[in-house]
Amino acid sequence: MTTLSRRNLFRAAGAAAAGAAISRGRPALAGRTFAAKRSVIVSIAGGLRLSESLGMAEGATMPNLFGRVPLVSGFGDDDAGPTRIAPGYVSPQLVLPPERRVPLYTEGALVANLRYAEGVPGHLQGAACLTSGLYNDLDNREDARLEAPTLFEIHRRQTNAAALDAWYVSNVAGFYRALQYGGHPEFGQAFAGSWVSPPSTANAIVPLVTRGNKRIRLDGLPIVNDSPESNRAARELRAVLDGNTPAYGADVLQQRTEDSAAMEDYLAEIYGDPTYQSFYPDAIGIGTVGDGGGLDATGDALTIYHTERILERFKPSVMVVSLIDIDVCHDDFNGYLESQRVADALVTHLWDFIQSTPGLKDETALFVLPEHGRQLQFNGQNTDTLGRSGLDHGGGDDGDRDVWLLALGPDFKPGVHAPTNIEQAGRGSGRYETIDVVTTAAEILGHGDVMTSTLTGLGKRPGLVMEGILR
Repeated sequence: MTTLSRRNLFRAAGAAAAGAAISRGRPALAGRTFAAKRSVIVSIAGGLRLSESLGMAEGATMPNLFGRVPLVSGFGDDDAGPTRIAPGYVSPQLVLPPERRVPLYTEGALVANLRYAEGVPGHLQGAACLTSGLYNDLDNREDARLEAPTLFEIHRRQTNAAALDAWYVSNVAGFYRALQYGGHPEFGQAFAGSWVSPPSTANAIVPLVTRGNKRIRLDGLPIVNDSPESNRAARELRAVLDGNTPAYGADVLQQRTEDSAAMEDYLAEIYGDPTYQSFYPDAIGIGTVGDGGGLDATGDALTIYHTERILERFKPSVMVVSLIDIDVCHDDFNGYLESQRVADALVTHLWDFIQSTPGLKDETALFVLPEHGRQLQFNGQNTDTLGRSGLDHGGGDDGDRDVWLLALGPDFKPGVHAPTNIEQAGRGSGRYETIDVVTTAAEILGHGDVMTSTLTGLGKRPGLVMEGILR
């Protein structure tokens, strides 16, 4: 019987690309210097409408970020009140921290009229805009490849940075990982970002490793049986990882030994903790009340908690994070509202964590925005007692395309911004757009010109640096 070492075991869970030692150096920018050394983009994925978030048409669903008074016209000027959950709706009891006295938008730049101008307002397509600055119509497949390089690739090639200096953290283990790298011949998998999906990988693992369960049945996966005591946890964990993680192709991402070891040690510390607290601690205070009265995490809560652990441990220069709990809105409007409340608390927790962590405080630019919106009309699915039903996305109406950006960090000019005179050939909106967000993130890192020139070389309209929100 072959004994699996913990390090070899966790190699299966980490997907990082090859690279040299982590470099913090950045090219000098002509005429401007930035205080931030890293760019973190958090996508509230799944589709979030302006009317529910900034308009607060169903009550203040995101009070920590935006307060309680609507921030866009047409929705009133008074306190929007609590979130309007339909009578009779049954949902898990939420655990949330007290609201901030002063909402976060007052500390940063809020672009209240951001536009998702082109392409299908869908998951992989929206996320691809936020990693590459390219409007696209990618298929929702794990092997989909953009024409353009991602910010991960650009940063790693330009700075000779290690894989652990660029991360994608996603709630979804499937197609989002296609955005680790694109298909541009000058970039590619050698410069890909590291990848981790805490909810999908860890949800199946934790009962086995930390609670000693003998058997676990997962949807679409085989029953995992006990092994002899010395190898039981390791073998069961390996079986779950193999069965629960979509396989990579033959040309799998390359990985340097020291990068692999660092990733494996990080994962081993999480899964090897018998208290469960390294996976998701009660102290975070965000989630739902479990059957035993303890704290249960949501998928997005796991994603943000492990995002914080990665930031704390590796202090990467580039990070993209996709949340997606609000996608329940297709047939659960009340769950959509509740998931906004959780996302609001989680983003606030992330920013407070950044501001309280040496090496991150005053050195991090945080961009928070919806991946895309949701359509204007209800779809009729699962109508609640207030007459509201599900909402889809992808049709391309203004509900799908009108979104917002909250930018926090030392380089942003606080205030609510809604410019309508943004000029660029091919830009019909006259507004800042989704593709401008990653262009600005790249500019902060010193790579804005590379992203722009590469997109232009492909015959694509590049994003603009959002000068109006920079100090």
